[in-house]
Amino acid sequence: MRICILGATGLVGRELLTLIDRAWPGAQLALYASRDRTIEHAGRALEVHAATKLEAEGAQGGDVAFVALDDEFSARYCPRLVELGYRVIDKSNTYRMNPDVPLVVAGVNHRRATAETTLVANPNCTTIPMTLALEPLRAAFGLGEVTVSSYQAISGAGVSALEQFVVKTAGGFSAMAASGDILGEGLDEGEYPGNTVPHNGKTDDSGFSSEERKLINESRKILELPDFGICAQCCRVPVPVGHYENLWVTLEREATQAQILEALNGGPFLRVLPGASGDGLTALTTLDDRDRALVGRLRKDNRDAATGPGGTRWCLTVAADNLRLGAATNAVRVASAWFPSQDPELQV
Repeated sequence: MRICILGATGLVGRELLTLIDRAWPGAQLALYASRDRTIEHAGRALEVHAATKLEAEGAQGGDVAFVALDDEFSARYCPRLVELGYRVIDKSNTYRMNPDVPLVVAGVNHRRATAETTLVANPNCTTIPMTLALEPLRAAFGLGEVTVSSYQAISGAGVSALEQFVVKTAGGFSAMAASGDILGEGLDEGEYPGNTVPHNGKTDDSGFSSEERKLINESRKILELPDFGICAQCCRVPVPVGHYENLWVTLEREATQAQILEALNGGPFLRVLPGASGDGLTALTTLDDRDRALVGRLRKDNRDAATGPGGTRWCLTVAADNLRLGAATNAVRVASAWFPSQDPELQV
């Protein structure tokens, strides 16, 4: 089996290397990035080639390619990889809303990755855990509408942003300690350290950012609910890894807490934490269970008009490692629909 990673030196690319070792040990790797270089992985040196070599005549094809690049480069290289005979899973936003390209969450709609499929779009890192939690509820009770607020880790902005965040946090908090500034008045109001920042890139005339539009539009496509009532607000918070989402869910049919927990416990790739207090449900906890979405803090919305234990309006929290479940793990599980994984945790 020959596997290509385009964007092999980035945060998601390096996670893909770890997962490939689990899913398809011994696979031949074809690694590409912006330039030729050598990287270390699991005690061995791996050659990484400049992506432009894929455009050369005689470039070698293979079985499956994972593309972890920005939109511009995905649009440039995905068609070439398909031309070379790869089945391609693209992480960027380029093809997600293309009606001819399946947008796939493993465990929700992986049936869309058929034997004839050559290109799949990997959803956004907040959409994947949210739809994994919503699909069991949709199947059991129907979905009316959802409001979601996300608190997203810095690693979602890439390796450079994460490295700068670590350095600036260390320097900023050291300066605070030295000066006795316990409020953070000396920190940069426009930077991530010690701060909460709107995820407001590419805000359009609707007033919603591209991140918020992704959550809204992608979930409708994945859940196959074109009229799904969903509204989102997103921000970045000063943590390295672990996206955190609070959901206010309205079901079509009344359910009790016990019935909802039963449905969630039956959903794939979920870890359900009991209790309304959310004990153990933190961003850092996602690093202990990197390939599943953590779901908890389930409680009846106090605005629900129903009396008794049942109701249609519920609150819950979903958290996940954005580099793994929110990106690399989902891509590998989608590929397992074509090439069975030797690790059952990575088999769809």
